[in-house]
Amino acid sequence: MSDRPSSPGGRNTRHPTGIRIVVAVLALLALTLGPTGYLMGQSAASHAGSAAEWHTLAFGAFVGIPLLAAAVATVAGDRRAAALSLALLAWPLLFMSLVHLTPLGG
Repeated sequence: MSDRPSSPGGRNTRHPTGIRIVVAVLALLALTLGPTGYLMGQSAASHAGSAAEWHTLAFGAFVGIPLLAAAVATVAGDRRAAALSLALLAWPLLFMSLVHLTPLGG
């Protein structure tokens, strides 16, 4: 625990801009690596074994990176950034629906 007294209301007074930049970078990684890994897994030859590796990368990016961003924001005391990071967990559902239910998916 820190020896510093916490501010009333649980506000982040340390480095709110820095934490939000880190969370934004992680969000961009999740929004790009997840779809990239999934689409590469869909187009990979299943006999080569690389499809499973691409799908694993996609799952890690879709789920793991937003959870990491939420954990970083929570430890820093930024509840708003943590909530927005957890909202990124809905992105895979939207992306999968877009890919499989529209002509964009092929």
